[in-house]
Amino acid sequence: MSSWTPRRVLDAMVAMEWSPDGAIEVRTDDYRLIRYPDWALDPTFPAAQVTRSRTGRAVPEIIDEVAARVRHWRLPGVAWWVSSGTAPPDTEAVLRARGGTRIDAVRILARELDGDVADLAVPADVSVELVADERAFRAASMITVRGWGRKEPTRAALAREYAEAIRDLETWSSFRILASVAGEPAACGGCTLRGEVVHLWGAVTLREYRRRGAYRAVLAERLRLARSRGATLALVKGRVETSGPILLRAGFAEYDEERCYWLPVS
Repeated sequence: MSSWTPRRVLDAMVAMEWSPDGAIEVRTDDYRLIRYPDWALDPTFPAAQVTRSRTGRAVPEIIDEVAARVRHWRLPGVAWWVSSGTAPPDTEAVLRARGGTRIDAVRILARELDGDVADLAVPADVSVELVADERAFRAASMITVRGWGRKEPTRAALAREYAEAIRDLETWSSFRILASVAGEPAACGGCTLRGEVVHLWGAVTLREYRRRGAYRAVLAERLRLARSRGATLALVKGRVETSGPILLRAGFAEYDEERCYWLPVS
């Protein structure tokens, strides 16, 4: 019998919450609010986000408290995530009543790494490599910038990120995979290793190379390497219309759904 119960899986996802360098994090007994640094933002990734909330207090009271903090940051609104673990149960309804608009939804998916990775039918013209040198890092960075619509990093920022990536790779706390189609950089994705858990993140494929197997190749290689480093569970948040179907075919199972509401605060 597996030791990875649904509760353990969801707890592991919470433990993997991302807090990048430069972020401002507010943790209370009722919620986690984070102000992401500008370098991490893109058109679909808001600066201020409530990643989880669970409280016995009235939801309008919590919303007012969060809104005050967000206004202090001089931001126009906050992205508020809800799931089966959100409390009280009427949080989502209150967000809608306060003008919240649903802007995103992801599935929390997990797969035990106790067998061979499913055959993802990666085409012969797709190759993968570990991002372990400056050439591969710059190619992966270019894909991330173009794929997510982010701002081009400065030379200093790129050098700092490269040094961090190599340092993380030396300890295998995280690593990235680059996929090329017919020799041209096409997709990349990273993951973080913590004990027996690997959290997959940041996978993106350039538009001109989509539906050619690059994402599948990045996924398969990340799972293979994570398993070789002792991981027994892979976690990822997958979107219903893009990565979700591929992940389900690769043996992942859905454990929850998270929905995101944009709440103006001005």
